[in-house]
Amino acid sequence: MSVQYKRGEITTRLRNQVKDNRALLMFGAGTGLTAKCADLGGADLVAVYSTAIFRMMGMPTLLAWMPYEDCNVCVKEMAQEIIPVVKTAPCIAGIGAHNPAINLERLMDEMMALGFSGITNEPFCGLYGEHFSKQLEAAGIGFSREAELIRTAHQKDIFTVAWAFDAEEARIMAEAGADVIGAIVGVTSGGLTGAKEVMTLEKATEEVQKICLAARSVNPEVFVLTHGGPFADAPTAQYSVAHSDADGYASGSSGERMPTEQAVIAITKEYKSIKVSR
Repeated sequence: MSVQYKRGEITTRLRNQVKDNRALLMFGAGTGLTAKCADLGGADLVAVYSTAIFRMMGMPTLLAWMPYEDCNVCVKEMAQEIIPVVKTAPCIAGIGAHNPAINLERLMDEMMALGFSGITNEPFCGLYGEHFSKQLEAAGIGFSREAELIRTAHQKDIFTVAWAFDAEEARIMAEAGADVIGAIVGVTSGGLTGAKEVMTLEKATEEVQKICLAARSVNPEVFVLTHGGPFADAPTAQYSVAHSDADGYASGSSGERMPTEQAVIAITKEYKSIKVSR
């Protein structure tokens, strides 16, 4: 059976990694197999969210931001496949907080009962862009609901990873009590369905540093992970951490979709190169 961790146990584990100068890694998993492999590979956290379902179906992850599926039902279904095979890393549930009919505290309790050790705000409004995000906020179903999710979880002493697109969101999430800030700079580039246009590696890292400074102006102990945009492989992730005050990296497509694409294409070509002897 998987191990369920308390908030203090997770933060201690992460703090010890940082003290040993080892970068943190949160692995976003959409299948039991990739979650199991990430756990065996030493991932510090395994995040389970609806985005990953679509990328592992060969479809754009942006479908998770369209009104076709209930993201929270998706995560509950994914839990049945992923949680039993992850033996070491804490599993983090992605919760869509925006539905005003949802009781966030009750939903959190349901996720924890499934064996999760923490929660994160995914899907998040930041990906919609400034105009639509403002409309959502005006309707009471925007970023403030995500901050409420993190705040409620913190009050319940549940470990939290809060995604933030800019310094202001990072500050708000740190004030809400987030244990980890995910500094996100957009959809990850590369592969068959990745973003085609992203900011430069240098510019993206500068944005990460702004997020680091804003979050730590509230809580000097908060962890920060880089994610998205040009941070699409180990070297670019290394750059983002080495040139900012971030503690590590959160992989999504870069840890799951693209390696799968590359490996399957390569092995298929290798098998197709077999010669028939007649």
